[in-house]
Amino acid sequence: MVNISFFSYKGGAGRTSLLFNTLPFLAENLRATEKEPIVVIDLDLDSKGLSYIVEKASGINAIQVLRGDSAIGFRQMGNIGEHPFFSKLIPIGAMVGLPASLDRSILFVSAHAKEGAKYLTENGNNYDDGNISLSVLNKICRNFNCKAIVMDSPAGNQLTAEKSLSIANKIVLAMRITRQFRKGSEEFLKEKSFEFSGKEYIIVPNAVPKTDGTAFDINNIMSNIALLARNAIGKSGKLNLKLLENGRTGVNEVNLFKFKEESLKKESIERTLLEDELNAVGMYKLLAEELANENS
Repeated sequence: MVNISFFSYKGGAGRTSLLFNTLPFLAENLRATEKEPIVVIDLDLDSKGLSYIVEKASGINAIQVLRGDSAIGFRQMGNIGEHPFFSKLIPIGAMVGLPASLDRSILFVSAHAKEGAKYLTENGNNYDDGNISLSVLNKICRNFNCKAIVMDSPAGNQLTAEKSLSIANKIVLAMRITRQFRKGSEEFLKEKSFEFSGKEYIIVPNAVPKTDGTAFDINNIMSNIALLARNAIGKSGKLNLKLLENGRTGVNEVNLFKFKEESLKKESIERTLLEDELNAVGMYKLLAEELANENS
């Protein structure tokens, strides 16, 4: 099982859209099924984005799914479909473009904190009104042979972000290519790669605009990001630059996302994708491959 944290140094990186659009390709790469699903959790307690996307598409108030159930339990045996925790999660496989038969191959839960975030982050077995100990969730998902835990982590140093990063095997660092994001991401890598050594950090320049008609050289910008990342991480962690090497320039800006957040894989079933959307899908597929690759 792989634990993945989608993180950004600050808000506005398009982290949630990146996660949402990578999910179906990750499920395909990991061969997720109803019996061995991917569990997705929105850990942004203050500025939930993924929860609202799921709520709009499903008609279910994602934030209320576990609230008020103090006896949810973490039984570690039996049928996953009848489990008191997994059975309550929102299936979103079809929502992101998978066949209806694989709807429950991706399960979603929105974390919330009744009194701060302590129940989300402690190592014990305590939980309160549906709050989740990530350490316990990690254990139970492994026991049920889940393919992955994918965490939409809040930006910065919030408590749930720290815990998300601590249990992750792979950390997707989403960033814009502006100077503030470059410097902020560099500082993050310097600090966190030392604190959480041995993890794989996948750098993803996101919503990268075209530089036609400007004085900017996109290849120089990507080279600068790669150099900063290499210098910042040193030997503390594993650096994956696949999305900005060999002429790649991260995930391009998608015009649709300026107006609404959608799954491009699902959109492709209903219509022919535009050039910018097709280019982005190519990068989502590459990212999913890297996340599923045990040797990357």
